[in-house]
Formats: sequence, structure tokens, C-alpha cells
Amino acid sequence: MKFFALLGWAIVIGLVAGVALDLVAFLVARYGPQADGWSLRGNGALVVPIGLGPAILAGGWTALTARYRGYPRWAVLGVAAGLVGTGLVIASVLILVFFGSDAGAASSNVLTLLILVWVVIAPWLARFVRTPGQQVRRGELGGHVIAGVFFAVAVFAAFAASGLVLAPGS
Repeated sequence: MKFFALLGWAIVIGLVAGVALDLVAFLVARYGPQADGWSLRGNGALVVPIGLGPAILAGGWTALTARYRGYPRWAVLGVAAGLVGTGLVIASVLILVFFGSDAGAASSNVLTLLILVWVVIAPWLARFVRTPGQQVRRGELGGHVIAGVFFAVAVFAAFAASGLVLAPGS
């Protein structure tokens, strides 16, 4: 029964995150900031799914890893990992804002790559977070891995499906 509860929550949270991701992308594409030489409107809003999508995955997978390892504040650790990824996205955008697309493009691209690397590093680091007396949840590894896969699929499916609703015909 624990497995189905974990799987259900992973799917529900993934669906909510995917819809929120698409809503933010829609708002940025429609009303996002712009200045000389750069814009987050239109195709510039791709920074949202390309940047925040991996941040969401890093947060969810880190939370699942920490939960499996028996860390009592696994949800907080997952949110923190997601916020680090979000911070990298914001820093990437701010570099373009302050230095322009000519001078800041290389640094912004490096931060974008760091966001993608963070998806792997954050859950890996979570496996080292332990407090005295914690026990790894033996026999539940498969359930956590399956929940992580379904979480990622739910985020992607909700993002894609809500895009059809928010921007039909585009």
C-alpha cells in the first residue's frame, strides 16, 4: 500500500508541477520582459521549460532519494534542490539582462548547462545526507525509482497537455 501512495503522490505532484510550468511559460511568452537585443517573449520563453523543467526534476528526484535514505526532512531537501535550480535559471537570465546578449551569452549558456547537470548532481548528493539513527528503507528502492520515473512522465505529460489548452492552434 505504501508503494501506491508514493506513486500516487509522485504523479499528482508531477501533474501540478507540469501545469504550473506551462502556465509560467505561457505568461512569460505573452508578457515577459524585453529590452534592446533580448526578449523573453515568444521563443525567449523557452527558458522556462528548459531551465525550470530540470529544476523541478532535480527537486522531485532529490526528495525521493532523501526519502528512500530515511532523511526525515526529505521534502524540504527536495524543495531546496528545486530552488537551487531555479536560482541558476534566474542568474542565467539576469546575466543577459545586465550584460546583454552579446557579452552575457557565454556565461548564460554555462549556467544553462549547470542546470542540466544539477538534475543529476542534486539527487546524487542527497544520498550522502544522513542523521544519526536513520535507516535506509530496505526493499523500497524499486518503488522510489518507479515513482521518480512516473514523476518525470507526469511533469512532461501535464506540460504538454496544458499547452494544448493554454495555446490551442499555436
